[in-house]
Amino acid sequence: MRDLFYDFVDLLEILFLEPLRYAEEVNEIPFAVSKSSNWLFSILAALSISTGMSLLSPPYTISTISFLIFGFISNLIILRFFPFFFGIVLDYYVHSKARNIRIGTLISFARHAVVVFVLFGSVAMILQSLGIYGVGTGLFLLSFLFIVYAVLVGRGAKYIYDLKDKDAIRFSYTALGITLLFPFLLNLYTATTILQSFAGGF
Repeated sequence: MRDLFYDFVDLLEILFLEPLRYAEEVNEIPFAVSKSSNWLFSILAALSISTGMSLLSPPYTISTISFLIFGFISNLIILRFFPFFFGIVLDYYVHSKARNIRIGTLISFARHAVVVFVLFGSVAMILQSLGIYGVGTGLFLLSFLFIVYAVLVGRGAKYIYDLKDKDAIRFSYTALGITLLFPFLLNLYTATTILQSFAGGF
């Protein structure tokens, strides 16, 4: 259990502080190479988003529980598929710089990076305690975290593909804009946020 905790902390350190170590050292971290790490990060992030959206969408009724569950499932689906498509689109633009194909490493980094969405629930709780809530607040916070996610993956892509800072961020934002246009992703996500936002009215 102690080794697992150290692996968890080491992976977070690499993702947020030292992404240049990811490509070379991720295979040396047993927790990082296991599929359970991707699932754990996605589950925690999905639970945080669904809980946070419910907190920001009063009044709270018994029906909120059902929408909380539905939101968790929908967000989990999004967070499992979104990094895959995001990585593919980003890798496509990176090829314009004639870089080597390292899409597997990039997608792995993108899937681990969804852990940034775990912050949603904590920030939503703080905002709710300050009397700041509503649909707009939740969507603004979510949009902000998507931007942070794009920056995080962009930094990872910089070291994975040896890109310049400007190119890495530009490709990452372009990939984010295109990926969000995928109809089924947008529809699933919109359904989740709208249903949760109006949960108290049903």
